[in-house]
Amino acid sequence: MTGKEFAIKCQEILKYKTCYAKGTFGQCATPGFIKQKAEQYPEWYNPKNQPSRVPKLLDLTDDTRLFDCCGMVKAVFWNFPNTVYKSNGFPEVNDQGIWNLCQNKSEDFSNIQAGEIVWLKGHVGVYIGDGKAIEATTAWENKVQITAVANIKSIPGLPSRRWTGHGKLPQLTYETTSNPIEKPKTNISKYPVLKLGSKGDYVKKLKLELLKKGYYPVNDTFDEATLAVVKKYQAENIDTEGKKLVVDGYVGPKTWGSLES
Repeated sequence: MTGKEFAIKCQEILKYKTCYAKGTFGQCATPGFIKQKAEQYPEWYNPKNQPSRVPKLLDLTDDTRLFDCCGMVKAVFWNFPNTVYKSNGFPEVNDQGIWNLCQNKSEDFSNIQAGEIVWLKGHVGVYIGDGKAIEATTAWENKVQITAVANIKSIPGLPSRRWTGHGKLPQLTYETTSNPIEKPKTNISKYPVLKLGSKGDYVKKLKLELLKKGYYPVNDTFDEATLAVVKKYQAENIDTEGKKLVVDGYVGPKTWGSLES
């Protein structure tokens, strides 16, 4: 699996209702499971300063998926949502253990690639590209969520976190780093202009490219939700010549070029 593919799989968790819970990696929030975890980690599930933590978890619908920060990473390797414990050669480790696995660690975020682990003491997330990370956290919305990597840039509408470092997992393959804004190598001029109502393989390609950049939710048809995401992407990004994209909801050569750069 490549780093980009790993980043996309992490974002697919966002299709589910999620909530943060210690010691979990995508299990359903059933009362029996929550009580089991409360017995396993009593100091987290029943803290004196947060007596309502377990009652709030018990109020979740059974189809809510539970994750902690390292559990989000492990779940993807273990084939979430059909999770097989310790599969694909990925070990049972905590957040520090995941960081210890990483190679080519750096505090310089100018060369970070999609699929790398972002780390600070006691917490990990996954870089998904375009200055964004995905993480399971009790902060902000108390779930798996997209956040801005403050080491790179702030992003309107997203909470920001400054990380200590980033590193590559040996279980993944990463592309050779290159200039993030360069002329597209494919012939963008042959791509159709997509708009509201468009269907077909190029809409699926659009979905993939938007997910790579950390934009969601998008669908296999160009519906209203996808239109909103396209406009958001255009408002926040530039074309291959460094100029602001026109926010019109049409995916033409300049937007295609930006997405593939």
